[in-house]
Amino acid sequence: MAAVLVALLAGCGGCGSSSSGKTLRLTTTTSLVDSGLLQVLLPAFEKQSGHTVEVLAVGSGKALQQLHEGAADVAVTHAPDLELDAIRKGTARRRTPFMHNDFILVAPASGVSRVAGAGDFRDALKSIAASGKPFVSRADASGTHTRERALWQQAGLDPDASFIVKANAGMAQTLKRASDDGAFALTDKATFLAQRKDLDLVIVFQGDAELRNVYSVIEPAAASEGARALADFVRSPEARALIGSHGPEALGEPLFTPEE
Repeated sequence: MAAVLVALLAGCGGCGSSSSGKTLRLTTTTSLVDSGLLQVLLPAFEKQSGHTVEVLAVGSGKALQQLHEGAADVAVTHAPDLELDAIRKGTARRRTPFMHNDFILVAPASGVSRVAGAGDFRDALKSIAASGKPFVSRADASGTHTRERALWQQAGLDPDASFIVKANAGMAQTLKRASDDGAFALTDKATFLAQRKDLDLVIVFQGDAELRNVYSVIEPAAASEGARALADFVRSPEARALIGSHGPEALGEPLFTPEE
């Protein structure tokens, strides 16, 4: 997937400009852009901190790589295994979990009957594998892709099976392809709800505790005042209120839940 640079977020209206001229380069998972949450959080952070935030939206694996290489000052990702590995190796300094949602399985309405009765995600994935229908994978080393491969393996299935189509794309583009191709897909719930009106897809499986999807601020190995400021902000009462209120009015339910 081509990286998406968001220099000025919609709705910010220049609110992040500061006389100090501080710029914070944030590399983050595409789901935070696709769901619209960053357009809510960042203006408040910019106003409070005096930083102007530049956003590069990529998969979580790429985001952590960019943080390590010095191409970004801070990352927001949702790949706990990769995050903890980066801290163990010393390529990242600190991990601050601050919110979660869930991964879900989606498909055209005809896919509901094929997964009906699944007791857990393993049963659901086995039903998909036996359905004869394609499954569209992001295949981009993102947090979603990393989790998807782990889930296939936990279900005793090959994550590189022939029915799994590699989109090499972000979440929104992967959902669009699944919709066009009449295929199954794994997605974070926030992106699906935000994009649902443009998709011929429905939720066919959700609710397994193993599908919890945690987002964290990852600080670089070298101490960064801006990274620490963002980590502190997303755990603040102001940010928690913004996170919890994002989604219900327009989509009927919150897209994310603040971590305790």
